[in-house]
Formats: sequence, C-alpha cells, structure tokens
Amino acid sequence: MVQKTLLLTFSFAIACAPISTATARQNTFTAGITTGYDYGETNYDRDDPTETLPIQNQRYKKISIGPIFTLDSKSSIDSLTIDYRPSFVYDAEDESKDMDHTFLLSGQRSLTRRLLFDFNERFVYSDDPELVKEDPGSDYNKGRKRYWTNSLLLKTTYTYDKGSSFGGSYSYDILRNDDTGIGGYEDYDKHTVDLFASHRFNASWNMEGGVSYIRGLFDPPDQEIVDRVDSAISSTTGTPEQNVDSSNLSNDLSEYKANATLNWIYAPFKTMEIRYQFSATDYEAILRNDSLLHNLSLGASYRFSKQFSFAFGGGPSYEKTEGYEANWNYNAYLNIDYALSKRSTFSASAEKGYEQDNFSTNNNELGRDQGLTEFTDFQLDLSYQLLKDLNLKLFASYRDERQENIVHGLVSVAEDDIDLASTDREDRRELSSFDRDIYRGGLTLSYTFMRYWTTSLHYSFRRQNSERINDSFDENRAYLTLSVQNDFFRW
Repeated sequence: MVQKTLLLTFSFAIACAPISTATARQNTFTAGITTGYDYGETNYDRDDPTETLPIQNQRYKKISIGPIFTLDSKSSIDSLTIDYRPSFVYDAEDESKDMDHTFLLSGQRSLTRRLLFDFNERFVYSDDPELVKEDPGSDYNKGRKRYWTNSLLLKTTYTYDKGSSFGGSYSYDILRNDDTGIGGYEDYDKHTVDLFASHRFNASWNMEGGVSYIRGLFDPPDQEIVDRVDSAISSTTGTPEQNVDSSNLSNDLSEYKANATLNWIYAPFKTMEIRYQFSATDYEAILRNDSLLHNLSLGASYRFSKQFSFAFGGGPSYEKTEGYEANWNYNAYLNIDYALSKRSTFSASAEKGYEQDNFSTNNNELGRDQGLTEFTDFQLDLSYQLLKDLNLKLFASYRDERQENIVHGLVSVAEDDIDLASTDREDRRELSSFDRDIYRGGLTLSYTFMRYWTTSLHYSFRRQNSERINDSFDENRAYLTLSVQNDFFRW
C-alpha cells in the first residue's frame, strides 16, 4: 500500500511539474545525505500489577541513513517544491530494520492578479510521532507503532481590495497504521471543507471569519474490540449482550465550526479584538454523546517596542453535551514575546478553554482520546545564538486536561461496583471524566559548518500522569543528526 501511494504521489508531482517557458523560471535541484541516531526509553506506571493487559516498557536505539532530494522551481506567477527523503532505519535494540519515507509536494500559482491557488501534499511513512502534524499535547503515539499518513490541501483565495479577500479550501487527511488490533491504533479518513473571508473597512477596522465542515470516516473496529465493548457493557448492566453489531459501534462523525473576529486598531501597535468561536460534533457511535461549544472573548495586543510585545484576552464559554446539564465556564489567553538581546529571544504563553478533540493518533481499543476537552496550557521557549553558526533552543510546557469519555465511565463503574440506577446523570458525567497532566521539556542544539554541513542534537523529556489505565509514563528521547546538502544544478 505504501509503495502504491508513493507511486501515485510521484505521478502527481511529475504531472504538476512546470513545462511552460512563457515566463522566466529559476529551477534548483538540491541533493544530500543525512544520518541519525535516535535513542528513546518509555517507562509506564503500573498501579495494578494484576492487570490482564499490562503495557510493556519500551526502549529503542535506531540508526538511520538516507538521501535528500529537493527540486525548487519559481517564476513570477508560480512556484513548486518537491522534496523526497527516504531513509533506511535499523533498531539495534530488537535488531529490526525498515524504510521511512517523507515526501512533500507544494506550490502556488497566480491564476490572475487577484486570484491565487495553493496546493500542498505531504506523505509520511514512519514510527516517529513527531512527524504527525501538531495536535493537542495528549495526542501521542506512545507505542512507536508504524503508520503512514497523507495530507492533501487545495486552497484558492480571491483578493478584491487592499486587506480584503475571500476563498475556500478542501483538505483530505488519511491515517493508516500497521497495527489496528487491540493495542494498535485506529485508521481514519478526514475530509474538511472551509470557507473564509476577511474585510478591511478602513485603517482602523477590519474583520475576518469562516465556516468549516469536517467529516470523519473511521475503519470499523476489529472483532476483538467489539467483544471487549460487549464485555464492558455486560459487566456494568449485569445482563449479557449477545451478537453486538459492529456497525453500531461506528466512530464516524461530523464536525461543524464557525468563527468571527472584529479588530479595532485604535493606535499604532495597539489593537483590540472581539472573537466568537462555535463548534459542534455529531457522533454516530452509540457510546459517544453529541456536544456543542460556544466561546466569546475580548482581547488586546500591544507592542511596546521592537523588543517587547504581548497579547491577552478572555471571555465566557458555554458547552452542552447531550444527556447532561449545560455548563458555563471561561476561556483566556496570554502571549508574551521579548527579545532579550540581538542574539536571544524569549516567548511565553498561557491558554485556558475548551476544544473538540476527535482525530487523535492515540485512539486504540476502548481508550479513545475523543470528545469535548477542557484544558489549561502553559508554554515557555528560549532561543539563543551561542556563536555565529551555533544555536540553542530550550522549551518547557505544562498541560492539564479533562475529557469526557463514556467508556472510561463504564470501566470506573465496573471497577468500583457502582449501581448506575442509584446515580443521577451528573454523577455519571463525573464518572465518565478523567484528568491528564502532561509535562514536557527539552532542548535543540544545532551547528552549521563548512557551509554545507549541519549537525543537531535534540533532547526531550515527557511526563504524563493520567487517570486512565496504561496512560501514565515517563519518556526520554535523544536524537542526533548529521546532514550535508548542496545545490547541484541551477537552470
């Protein structure tokens, strides 16, 4: 399947390659080679040594080597980039070997003076969780299980005035895992349609907004998982369930989103905004409750100088989950950027709010990271140029989240021998919610020498505390790379 997908992707790239000579072009072909050593160790907490399915600690020592091929083509009206990086990987810990693939195809073209078309396609086949595009901190492929993902984005924008435009986009994201049984991860297709617009009224006022529809199609669960759900339901109701229909366990869903922001630039480098966000999820799964979320916030941003700027805001949040009482809460954010010197910068951010988390790469068996999530998130970043070609980046973060999960409630009821008939629906909601704390920290040290050579060392530490079974662990990862890359042809 991977080879077939790569073949189709390469065929698309060749078809999109520039062949017109009507406008002057600059083409650059770059090639190189990269090698790396990736060491990681994950140790899980075992609160109950009698668990029937305890998760195993993991360690890997991966050595990789592979070429780099990059083609850039630019003209006054369009651009195209093709980047392909295959890599041979050997794990000295378990003496296994495999091939990783990373492919990127991106470009844009001005169809007219006002109409711009963008496209982007990215294919990854690997076991590295950091290659999956950014998602919430809990969205983490803990088992270093192999997967492939392909993301396609088509976007068009029409600019009708200075600072005013509208457009739309379509994206198609695929996730496929080598292991989808118990302990494996869940495959899905994600279709997203976006419409967006921005309008500048004058030098002081502008607004922007958009709407989105997202359709998630998940593979039917394996029969092992169906049987486990059957067993969990039976243990809580006391009545054996027979012949559970896996089609009723479909995790397909639809998301609806909308947002609007009004900005007032009341002085140079001083802006106030009012922002509204809406999201709703309609689940087909019998063990998921539909939910909707409204966020309203008032904020401001101010740039004191070239060195220091900040932004802050907040407001009320309203969430309603099917079958439960509605809740009022709040959302807030704070962002700070400070240039300590010409060679160092510091940034900090804090955010509190709700989000819909429905497309986690961490979904497996009964433990799906899916649903309405309340979170608090703190981030710290420091960049420092030690020498002309030597750079250091430090980072640290903390995330606290609380997610509603009916399956977690079923497990809690079974473990604590709770009589569901004696509990009200808000008690059931409390039983169905679990907390998770995530601490992360690390550094990246990179050095460029002899013009074409680059070496970097990346270290990260992650500590996760969770109320879910097999979800608390410590992870240490160190990744050392050495690369050389040069332009071979220009025409």
